Amino acid sequence: MSSVEVFEQPDSSPSGPITREELYAEVWQRPMTKIAKRYGVSSSFMARVCTRMNVPRPPRGHWAKLESGKSSPQPSLPEACPGDLQVWSRGDVMGPISQPLPKAPSPCVINPDQLRVSRSKRHPVVVGAYEIFEQGRVIDQGFLKPGKQRLVDIVVTKQQLEPALKFANQLFLKLEAAGHRVMFAPSDRVYSRTPVDEHEQPPKKPRNRYPALWSPSKPTVVFVGTVAIGLTLYEMTEELEARYIDGTYMPVSKIPAQQLRRLHPTFNWTTRMDFATGHLCLRAFCPYPNADWTSSWKESRGIRLHSQLDEIVQKIIGAAPVIAGLVEEGEERVRIQRQEWQEQMRRLEEREKLRRQAEARQQARADLLNVIHQWDEIRRIQAFFRDAEASVPGLVGEAQSLAMDKLTQARELIGEMDAVKALLDWKGPLER
Repeated sequence: MSSVEVFEQPDSSPSGPITREELYAEVWQRPMTKIAKRYGVSSSFMARVCTRMNVPRPPRGHWAKLESGKSSPQPSLPEACPGDLQVWSRGDVMGPISQPLPKAPSPCVINPDQLRVSRSKRHPVVVGAYEIFEQGRVIDQGFLKPGKQRLVDIVVTKQQLEPALKFANQLFLKLEAAGHRVMFAPSDRVYSRTPVDEHEQPPKKPRNRYPALWSPSKPTVVFVGTVAIGLTLYEMTEELEARYIDGTYMPVSKIPAQQLRRLHPTFNWTTRMDFATGHLCLRAFCPYPNADWTSSWKESRGIRLHSQLDEIVQKIIGAAPVIAGLVEEGEERVRIQRQEWQEQMRRLEEREKLRRQAEARQQARADLLNVIHQWDEIRRIQAFFRDAEASVPGLVGEAQSLAMDKLTQARELIGEMDAVKALLDWKGPLER
């Protein structure tokens, strides 16, 4: 006899939405196949719904253990995290849903001991990223362009791949040690990643880069409260004088003086090119489309990002209230713009309505004048027929018969003409 009774519900498909709590209770009351049948979806789709709602599912063999009288522990429902779906209904495509404005948590002082993390631990966002990046193709200046896009937001050369991943891993672990979740941007709303300009000193005129640097399909974000902050780690470049040697451009400063003297000026020319510096830059940015905020931390010869980690974590967390305020202002601007657009459309519709009314009146008047003209024509024709009929009896013999025959033919040719019928067929302004 199992200690847990499996509750069977009728297989009628529910019409209303289901909450996380309701789905959690149902998932642990009966097998996924029966739940999926009840909602009219496949069990794999129902499993994806549980994943989106952060609802734990029974492990393999759970129901068999219960039937045999063995215990199978049931984990509690975890707290909803940013990006977790709260409500689901049958037919939902599980796309972006309406979400409240992001809100930063109350300010708190972080103890430096709290940010101590193990160097051997790996954050889930960076697990497996090294192999995928290393297998990617190499583009100009040696930047890596992996074939996969759902990856941690790192844009570096092969030489800086390992240091960049190590720094990103430590940064993410410290942020989570401070109580803030790092993840790929969820699908609960639109999160945008601003383009990267890798130049250490941005050029005065923007240049189109070909081939383009790699960019992820979803930005890497940290949630401070419910405020998402995007994180991009990239290697910077600098513009140097370069010379074309053996099919490649080399910085003139790195060509040995002896080799430089041997180069023939006719077949070797110099130009200005961008080269990777080996220095990393961490950029934190606002991923919400209606707000603009960025902050960067750059390496130099004397300053490395690793030495600034705790300070960077504090500043990223401290930026949450600023970003929340900017998002609120941006949403208010969008709301005002939407209202102005709706008012503009209302005025356009009102003008169009007045134009159609005036046009209808003009057309109705023209048609009415035409009806009156027809009525006048009918009276003239009818007067002609009446005068002809009155004159026929005065004829004798064949002339009278011929006149009656002609009159009949004339009436058939003209047809019946009714002024009242013409008036009834006329449409007034309101009918138009």
